[in-house]
Amino acid sequence: MNNKDHQAYTDGDVRAALRACRQHFVLAAVFDTLVNMLLLAYPVFLYQIYDRVIPGKSWETLVALFIGLLLAVGTKAVFQWVRGILLVRASARIERRLSDRLFRIAVRRSASGHGAANAQLLRDLDSFRQFATGKGALAALDVPWGFLFLGIIIVVDPAIGVVATICMVISAIATFANTAMTKRALVNANVVGNSSQYFGDSVTRAAEAVVGLGMLNAVIARWRRERDKAIHEQLIASGRGVVFSSFLGSARILMQGAIMATGAVQVINGHIPAGLVFAAILIFQFAMKPVDQFVAAWDDYPPIRESMRRIDAVLSKVQEPEINLHLPKPLGMITVRDLVYVPPGADKPVLRRIGFNLEPGHTLGLIGLNGSGKTTLARVLTGSLRPSSGAVRVDGAELQQWGDDRLGEFIGYLPQNVSLLPGTVADNIGRFGRFSDEEIVEAAKKARVHDLVLRLPKGYETVLDENMTFSGGQRQLIALARAIIGKPSFVVLDEPNSNLDGPGEEALVSCVQALKEDGCTVILITHRPNLVHHLDHAAVLREGELVSFGSTTEVFQQLGRPTVVKQVSQANG
Repeated sequence: MNNKDHQAYTDGDVRAALRACRQHFVLAAVFDTLVNMLLLAYPVFLYQIYDRVIPGKSWETLVALFIGLLLAVGTKAVFQWVRGILLVRASARIERRLSDRLFRIAVRRSASGHGAANAQLLRDLDSFRQFATGKGALAALDVPWGFLFLGIIIVVDPAIGVVATICMVISAIATFANTAMTKRALVNANVVGNSSQYFGDSVTRAAEAVVGLGMLNAVIARWRRERDKAIHEQLIASGRGVVFSSFLGSARILMQGAIMATGAVQVINGHIPAGLVFAAILIFQFAMKPVDQFVAAWDDYPPIRESMRRIDAVLSKVQEPEINLHLPKPLGMITVRDLVYVPPGADKPVLRRIGFNLEPGHTLGLIGLNGSGKTTLARVLTGSLRPSSGAVRVDGAELQQWGDDRLGEFIGYLPQNVSLLPGTVADNIGRFGRFSDEEIVEAAKKARVHDLVLRLPKGYETVLDENMTFSGGQRQLIALARAIIGKPSFVVLDEPNSNLDGPGEEALVSCVQALKEDGCTVILITHRPNLVHHLDHAAVLREGELVSFGSTTEVFQQLGRPTVVKQVSQANG
């Protein structure tokens, strides 16, 4: 990473979120100091037991020492609880500063067709937040105490301190070696395991085709090969981990034995009392705990660092537009000028020099074969995608000048792939609280889905989840009601009849007519010309270019569709 990248990363939003929690971390460090100081109460208690209580057989001293230990341990528990609360609040503050922005970006990127990494982006935030206020924070707070505890042992007895230092170094080296030896195998296991999981998820999503085409045994064999690779890598990593764990477990016992043997020599030579040997062993255990925490945190830090970089990269690229002036509700005049859209990473444009005008209250049928760019144009018209060049204007203002939420009050959109969100029917139609109950019912009636909703177990309060099965047409009509709610000025309907039967198409035609009567500008996208015969205008999109635009009669005459022309004449007659 070059210096410029490092500077951008250092000064990024993630570090800013950490700096915002500085007070929490400072106070947590203060209470961590008190916690570690009170840990010494037990070695002191042990030393006093061996050197004063047992030789003097003093019950009073034992009771006093035990009461003192009880107070120290109780106070330590309180301080430890306060430290935890501070870190939890720091975690919540990081969440508040970053999560909404990241989720907004994730949704926008998904709307733009960049959905692959969005789930990972939110997992990155959770991983970073949990590490920064959990394992990572505790390791950073406790590491200095490992050296302080070791220094206490050296002060108690230099000989025991030297042995303890050697033992700590050996333990740290062995732990780092364990990490290095198993890391690559674990990475390989994760990569192969993710591949196996992805294949399995894909199979379950395509279960009907897999079973119906007799592919089940074949895909199971393929899945088993992928999974066996992952299991093999996991066995390698686990085997190495078991070797080192066994060594470290035995080594820790030998280390304590070495310290005790050294202490015994010092006691025999009359340099220290016996109680200090047991206290030194206990303090050595305290000293080793921060080392173990640091090694474990260090092992987790590289992926966390990558998570931080990804979060910073996304937040630095996406700047929230500052919109201080709210434009009034538009009439619905749509102007498209020299519109070009090139997908990110592609060389060939999907849309080329698109241009047309629609007056308020006019309707347009956009026709084209599959792959002609109709859905891409719909997403550009509604602001999901930004043009590579050119502009889409509503009442003369570009879409970005309105702001997403503000524009959403005036625009309706029925995407080709209908998605209803977890929640009630009313939540979905009313866009989760943006519209009143009266507007929800009115929109459902216009979409002719009101009677269907009333027949549901709880009507509009019926929860839409995996247990609630709707036909494709029913889902499409509910989504249509969501698109037209609130008397929008401009509505885009992308293949709105793809799942509709005869009555459903009649409901769609009636809904479009009602929108027109309300003065709403409507663009209906379809590959079926007979659906648009009642609309004011028609346009033909071919390979990303608008090859024809005009009145419905003129366009269908150019296409040589006399039947549709006759239907148009009858509709206008």
